Amino acid sequence: MQQLPLYAFEPFGFAGKRQCPGRASALAAVSVMLATLLTSRLQLSLAPDQTISAKYDLTGRPDEEVWITVDKCRL
Repeated sequence: MQQLPLYAFEPFGFAGKRQCPGRASALAAVSVMLATLLTSRLQLSLAPDQTISAKYDLTGRPDEEVWITVDKCRL
């Protein structure tokens, strides 16, 4: 298999001024779509003893990383 050159695929551009302005929106949409597909077969829940606080910028988001546990759904 041929090795691709470094930075051969950068779908949202590089950092700074050359970064796609819709990057955050696209990543959020993909996250929602993936979660919707996975929750039909998997049960997602917050990791034990985790507290989530919000950070408000242009949009709201968690202040820190959110850890989850994944279990198979019981049919």
